[in-house]
Amino acid sequence: MKILITGGAGFVGSHLADKLLGEGHEITVIDDLSTGRYANIAHLEDRDGFRLIIDTVLNAKLMEELIRESDRVYHMASAVGVRLIMEQPVKTIETIFHGTDVVLGNCSKYRKRVLIPSTSEVYGKGLSLPFKEEDDLLTGATDKHRWAYACAKTLTNSLLWLISKKRSYR
Repeated sequence: MKILITGGAGFVGSHLADKLLGEGHEITVIDDLSTGRYANIAHLEDRDGFRLIIDTVLNAKLMEELIRESDRVYHMASAVGVRLIMEQPVKTIETIFHGTDVVLGNCSKYRKRVLIPSTSEVYGKGLSLPFKEEDDLLTGATDKHRWAYACAKTLTNSLLWLISKKRSYR
């Protein structure tokens, strides 16, 4: 299979790339290296079937091309890290939501399967443990950047749920 991993130089994405490459798949990683590290994937660069593209998932034209040529997409690209989320909340929202919009729109257009991980932050200030997807959500004040991150990820979860019921995007 030809697999595209967005955010593939991050911790999880790089391990996924390593595993899938080891299973014989052709892997394309796209990462802007804003939070991912080249060191996480450097050992894969010389392997047959591996391709690294240093760019952003916000590059809609490139993403359309990469998704069109792939069989499956693992959308790991996201804004991560407390410092980034606190210092650049707008970039956080844009990267998470607009990046996911670009990926989902193209995956829908070309009928590609996509996996998008979430985060425990979507549960907000949940009172019951363990958290359940059916629980009501309680987030903090809008001037706390942590909650912008949580809300952006929650919105992408909602999009995925809607797509799973509707079977199309937009």
